Amino acid sequence: MASRGRSNSLALAAAIGMAAGLCGLGVLSLIYQDTALQWEPVPASWPQHAVLGALSGLVLLGAGVMMAMSRYRALGAGIAGAFIGLWVLGLHLPKVVAHPADLTLWLAVAECAAMALGGFLLRREMLAGPGTLTDIELRLFGACCVMFGVSHFAYARFTAGMVPAWLPERLGLAYLTGAIHLGVGLALVAGIRRRWAATAEALMMTSFVLLVHLPRVAAKPGDRTELTLLFVAVTLTAAAWIVATSRTALKGR
Repeated sequence: MASRGRSNSLALAAAIGMAAGLCGLGVLSLIYQDTALQWEPVPASWPQHAVLGALSGLVLLGAGVMMAMSRYRALGAGIAGAFIGLWVLGLHLPKVVAHPADLTLWLAVAECAAMALGGFLLRREMLAGPGTLTDIELRLFGACCVMFGVSHFAYARFTAGMVPAWLPERLGLAYLTGAIHLGVGLALVAGIRRRWAATAEALMMTSFVLLVHLPRVAAKPGDRTELTLLFVAVTLTAAAWIVATSRTALKGR
């Protein structure tokens, strides 16, 4: 019973965390009348670009506010999943098809897909309980984690540059975190020790928020890029905790 209570508390915190991340992204889009930088790369040449940015901000903010309320949480999660899923299908995949060897484009797909899957999984867990489709969603989330790991190895020096200077062996930490991403992703895809794997991923991503993104925002509190990175990291971290506390993940062998 105590274990179930802790799991429920973590699940609630994950939902609130995703709500906070989405609200932050929505507020930024409303302030700047623009979409979410490289995660929502609407070309500046599109008509009514500022209007699209504001509408995007309203959708993200609205979804986040709904997710913060238990009565509308499933609806908000579904809206967030569907809207961010549109970024993957309409904005990122065409670029991947045109340039399939560009790893940065695949990483963008993985990050947006992971956020969308977090929303869909939360909605499904609340409305229908675990099932076959939920299992597929967990495997897809695992594939996203694999891509996170590959990017850590491919861009190890860039990743090391994000590690706080006071930590030792920054390049080694870049490789270590990449290996953890890979291990978690493969475990989720294979259905092996899913709870432990997803929890490790969620804890590691939480450390990214606390050790990397919050200090960078504190150093540059008005910097839009750093704020966007923080809110995306919060949303991704919340998605990882949603996976870690899902009932299907708990059944993983």
